[in-house]
Amino acid sequence: MTKNVKTDVLRVTAGNFILGAVMVLIFALTGQFSLSVLWGAILGNSFVSLSFLWLAVSVSKNVEKDPKNAQQRVSATYTYRLLAAAAVILIAVKFDMFNWVSTVIPLFYQRIVVMVAGKMRAREDNREVKAE
Repeated sequence: MTKNVKTDVLRVTAGNFILGAVMVLIFALTGQFSLSVLWGAILGNSFVSLSFLWLAVSVSKNVEKDPKNAQQRVSATYTYRLLAAAAVILIAVKFDMFNWVSTVIPLFYQRIVVMVAGKMRAREDNREVKAE
């Protein structure tokens, strides 16, 4: 995995947990906070961060092997990540320890975090080009 990919994974993970903290704060401000909300947020954010890491590792490995077929192999991991997300949601619904809403919400803001991390990387890449 390249330095840029590692940086992106760390940024996405940090972004996930920042938004997770905001979500928990909103639950608290609306009087809906409980430990199950906190555990659900931890479960959802952890899964989304690990899923992004899984994607990054998969892309890195497959591009190194054979760039022509990389897209097909990475697409196959999408199915596994989707099944894993379904399992996480099922766990959150099945066990009272987790608030299923606070588990599911991080699955939706992942796209926002990835977009912001991508813009941050593009800005840094632009600075590096200007410095040369």
